[in-house]
Amino acid sequence: MPESVLAEPLAQGTFDGAAVTAEGPPLAFTSQAARGANAGQLWDLAAGAALGAPIPGFPTDRAEWAFGLPAGSPTVAWTYRDRVHVHDLSTGEEPVLDGRPDLLGLAVHHGRAAVVAVFGPANDAEAVVWDALTGERLAEFTLWLGHRTAFERWTLHATPATGSLIGLPGDSAVSLLDVERGEEVAVLPAADAVLAPSPGGLVLVQATPSDLRVRGLDGDLLATLETPAPCDRPAASLVGERLLAAAALRDEPGTVLAWDAAAMSPSHRIEFPAPPNDLALAPDGTLVAATDDGLYTARLCT
Repeated sequence: MPESVLAEPLAQGTFDGAAVTAEGPPLAFTSQAARGANAGQLWDLAAGAALGAPIPGFPTDRAEWAFGLPAGSPTVAWTYRDRVHVHDLSTGEEPVLDGRPDLLGLAVHHGRAAVVAVFGPANDAEAVVWDALTGERLAEFTLWLGHRTAFERWTLHATPATGSLIGLPGDSAVSLLDVERGEEVAVLPAADAVLAPSPGGLVLVQATPSDLRVRGLDGDLLATLETPAPCDRPAASLVGERLLAAAALRDEPGTVLAWDAAAMSPSHRIEFPAPPNDLALAPDGTLVAATDDGLYTARLCT
């Protein structure tokens, strides 16, 4: 039987999205819907507290913002009124760029922190890469994504582990782009998925109707994790020397299972007061759940 883990409230309100740093101090960024004043907020998960002032007018649509640690400093990028804001949360520097892309992601471009903007339509898409600190345009290239990519989803990355790679999830596949090479380098199955570092390198953790699967970027199936029912909202992280994964049960609103990817069966069960709108798993084993009833955390002690 999975061990039951208590969910702890971190903040009240309606939270739509959550993202975490893939390494270093456990930091999270969230998008919160509020009447007339949507906001973005940085969190220190170890302290269980907000860091700095909230960002007003922040989009709640996860396709319109990205958070990560592309080159040593936590960075958040978001769209607002046909502009892309790229905010270094350590220094306060914030280049503002023209454009309203369909998708935003973060990457590393030849050692430089970069923001990646993808403009539709899918059958004639364009990717533009900017320096996240200066706003300098580093690269641009066209993409043919066919019908694989749904622009209402969001880019996949886990900077800095993902380096110059970002993933564009679609209805039946994930397109992997190398922004330094300016091209698609792989097409992997599944739509509901996350990229994460693992002891053996980068992997794709994907929720399917029957299980949770871990694939290498060459497409090889590395692990199949048992689920009692269909899952969605996958999250994954390298915690110590182990890959941990989590996903929400579709038929049991508010129930999330977690796995050590080295074992087939779920190791933990977490009950949240409401179904998660988004899940994120930090490298210290803290699971973050954005729900309509608040922001919650759960410590996966394995």
